[in-house]
Amino acid sequence: MSASTYTGNDGFWKPSSTTSARNKTDSNAPVFNFSSAPLAQQRLLLPIHKHKRQILYSVENFGVVVIVGETACGKSTQIPHYLMSNGWCDNGFQIVCTQPRRIAAQTLAARVTKEVGRTLGTTVGYTVRFDNKTSENTKIIYVTDGILLREATLTDPLLSRYSVVMVDEAHERNLNTDALLGLLKKIRRKRQDLRIIVCSATIDAQAFLDFFNAAETTLNIGTIISVDGRQHAVDVLYLDKPTSNYLRSTVETALSICKLSSKNPKGVNGEGDILCFLPSGEDVDEAIRMAQEVVDSQDPTLANHLVFLPLYSKLPFNMQARVFQIDERDKHKTKRRIIFSTNIAETSVTVPRITHVIDSGLVKLPYFDPKTDFERLIVVPSSQASAKQRAGRAGRLQAGQCYRLYTENFFLKLEKATPPEILRTNLSSFILTLKALGVDNILGFDVMDLPGVDSLSHGLESLYALGAIDDDTNLTVLGMDMSSFPTEPRVSRMLLESLREECSVEVAGVCAALQVRSLFLTPRGGSSAGRQQQQLDYESAISEFADSSGDHVTYANVISHQDDRRMDREECSERFLDYVAIRRISEVRDQLLRFLKKFGRIRSLGMATVDEKRKVILKCLTSGFFFNVAKLHNDGKYYTIRGTNHILVSPSSSSIFHTHGSHAEYIIFCETHDGSRGGMELKNVSAIDPRWLRELAPHYWN
Repeated sequence: MSASTYTGNDGFWKPSSTTSARNKTDSNAPVFNFSSAPLAQQRLLLPIHKHKRQILYSVENFGVVVIVGETACGKSTQIPHYLMSNGWCDNGFQIVCTQPRRIAAQTLAARVTKEVGRTLGTTVGYTVRFDNKTSENTKIIYVTDGILLREATLTDPLLSRYSVVMVDEAHERNLNTDALLGLLKKIRRKRQDLRIIVCSATIDAQAFLDFFNAAETTLNIGTIISVDGRQHAVDVLYLDKPTSNYLRSTVETALSICKLSSKNPKGVNGEGDILCFLPSGEDVDEAIRMAQEVVDSQDPTLANHLVFLPLYSKLPFNMQARVFQIDERDKHKTKRRIIFSTNIAETSVTVPRITHVIDSGLVKLPYFDPKTDFERLIVVPSSQASAKQRAGRAGRLQAGQCYRLYTENFFLKLEKATPPEILRTNLSSFILTLKALGVDNILGFDVMDLPGVDSLSHGLESLYALGAIDDDTNLTVLGMDMSSFPTEPRVSRMLLESLREECSVEVAGVCAALQVRSLFLTPRGGSSAGRQQQQLDYESAISEFADSSGDHVTYANVISHQDDRRMDREECSERFLDYVAIRRISEVRDQLLRFLKKFGRIRSLGMATVDEKRKVILKCLTSGFFFNVAKLHNDGKYYTIRGTNHILVSPSSSSIFHTHGSHAEYIIFCETHDGSRGGMELKNVSAIDPRWLRELAPHYWN
């Protein structure tokens, strides 16, 4: 469809047969501007406020309190506030609130800091991977659940400095959340004074309470409190027929809403911002490019009133933070925002000023197949619970609208909830964490859902091959060292190997590069001739850094060049390098090196030759990723050594191995995904010497 297809009531969109009428309001009525009210008044208007006394009473009298409340009801910011004001931070105790994502921990800490009128890092702070804003006086700490697990692993097994642990967004059920819930259940047996608050945005509260009650001799150690979160009704509209291109439909629907609003600013389309849910960061970037191209070529006047913003996990914090920053004093001059986001905006964080949601109905989730050893990020339909969460983003300020880019019949066939991560991902990190916590019998550790035997067996085999556990599955010295890094075991092993090879600076840079989506900017041009010229310019610029072995040494070359030249944004753009990604890589590398200093002397390759540099970097890579090796067969195709699965090197222009690499006999890779041509495609690929496999992992390959 074109951007002009949608006219509001032409039969293309079909209202939901079950659209909520809760708190139904007249969409043309004056809207109270919540965000422009004084902070003290905002706090009183939050739905959580009327439950304040009930929450404080429950925390005082029960060991576990489960709170059900939608995102934006105020639970994440106000409950720690209430507890601190009522003595739970006395006698040197602190309150910790865990979040599944770092952006949530950072933005929540900033918000509560503003409410208490202090500087971030004093009374209120946060700790996330590669960033810490706390002090000895901090009373409320927002952390990712992985950070709290590492604290229990390395320094304080009983979490003795906390009076209350609040596990927020527990319904997401990622690996760290499940491990943390199991750990807290174990700690409660030793610390009856510890209070646990579990917050969920869905109605699975009884399952959480039953999980904790199962360990107690008393009949009931907890209670459930339900908080109504949505302040206004949201009209849900479906497509009459499935869309053939969710990306194009998302962009066209968003721009249609804006065009209708410009014609009728007081109508149902209002003037609020638009939040579009897409499955991946690649989709987000492509949607922004597509939207910008449409308005620039078809409606330049509309372009002056719009701003397109991305939101996904691998963006640097300063770019993520732009989505949450609105100057209400300048509201008449502020452009209307169209925010393209992954499911990071589904829960945990509240994006302000949203009145319209466009839901693609898709999400990219990690899945692991222990039979093939493939870890895959697969785009799959979201669950009904996710769809409801997404729709709820539109109902904070006024009556909103949610456009679902699928049919209502399709919605009714969706899974009720997203499968817990423990049932669908590689368990190596999970098992290593438990081993570091002193859990000898993994099967005896309490979790809400038991993983499959194949997944557990593969996780143990992987850790054994990495040298993290011994023949009796006990943690080795190397394994304990690996558990102290905020990275997956393969990357931790790679970093520790760099100490022996005396190339820690370069390898830490490569490890950091694996944490971002891409260092390179994809060439784009308007016309066919323009695209062709850009492709030639791209190949010329990249050839300066490209190494014939493939991607990983190329990353090291780019980072080394940045260290020497300190390229600014303009120079990076000229060289088709992503300036934001390179800055993020530098930050992560420096953090990794600070961790690594605890285990040995940090060295750089300095004046080493190209061949020497290539050899030691790839040997370190092989020490961690030797599982992911493929061999070139006589038919000219690559097959994994174990399992002999046919795989394809990604044809993406950002794949250095694909564009500049030689046809090596053995290759190693760091990521797999479902390819556009069918089959399994590889990312982050390099050629290696097969002799390293027997040298670095003899027990795996002999």
